[in-house]
Formats: sequence, structure tokens, C-alpha cells
Amino acid sequence: MNRFSAAMTAIAAAALLTACASNDSKTAAPAAAAKTEAKGPATPVGGHGHNAFMGGYDANRDGVVTREEYDTLRKQRFVAADTNKDGWLSEDEYVAEFEARLKAQYAAAGKKPDQQYEGSIKQAHVRFHILDTNKDGKLSIEEEIDIANKTFKNADRNGDGVVNAADMAGQ
Repeated sequence: MNRFSAAMTAIAAAALLTACASNDSKTAAPAAAAKTEAKGPATPVGGHGHNAFMGGYDANRDGVVTREEYDTLRKQRFVAADTNKDGWLSEDEYVAEFEARLKAQYAAAGKKPDQQYEGSIKQAHVRFHILDTNKDGKLSIEEEIDIANKTFKNADRNGDGVVNAADMAGQ
């Protein structure tokens, strides 16, 4: 098993454990997986804050982002971005994947790229350099998992294993 497969297996296992540990019936792993595959996120590209997180990761649009939904979408985006299938993302791959989602969002809203669009693309380049923590010019699966863990933990403000309206308290 290569390093990417091992890391993705670890993500899947962690997501399954998180889903099983919750008492909320909305976090049941099989139901979430089926819904995740069926609909996809309501808003493919967000920004910062609770609403952007929910729009980008609530794949079944039920008002709850389980760890499984989150990890599934992050994995899909990483794999899709890795166009040369070398197991890591270059800056060009990272930005191209983001830009494709941003273009789709603009098209769905009937908008044409504007100054905000251009700013978002510039920010994607900056974000790549922040995420590339060892500064080797490659976003590895380990770096991706690290930021995914931090991002989910920050969004899950009440620590119940899911992100929902209850996490907006104190915003």
C-alpha cells in the first residue's frame, strides 16, 4: 500500500470512528455516505466562517457536516487536483482545482469572473504556500490531512463531532 492509500485509509477509519461515536442519528456512516454521493455540496467554493464551511462541505444539505462528509469531499478534491497522479499537489494543480470549483459557482450564479474572482485566485496561491508547511513546493497528503484536522476542529466549536447550527454560538 503506498503512502497516499495508507493516509486515505486512516482518514476513512477516523471518519468512521467519529461517525459511530456520535449519538446523533444524522451522523450514521452509511446514510451520510449515500447522501454525500447523491448531491454534493450546495456551494462548491465558500470563504471563511460557518456559512462558508456549511456551503462547501454539507454534501447532503441537511444542515450537518459529519466528519465523513468532510473527509470524503476533501479526499475527492485532492485526488481530482492531482492530475499527474504523483500523490502530491503542485501549486498549479492546487489552484486549478480551486479555480474549477470557483468557475462552476460563478456559472451557476450567472456571474462572470470579476475583481472578487481574481482576488480569490490570488488568495489560492497564498493559501498553497501556507499549507505547504515544509516549503518543498508540494502539498503532500500529510499536509492535507493536518490542515483538514485543524479546520474541522475549528469549525466544530462545541466538540460534538459534527458541524451544524449549534457551532454558530458565540460567532
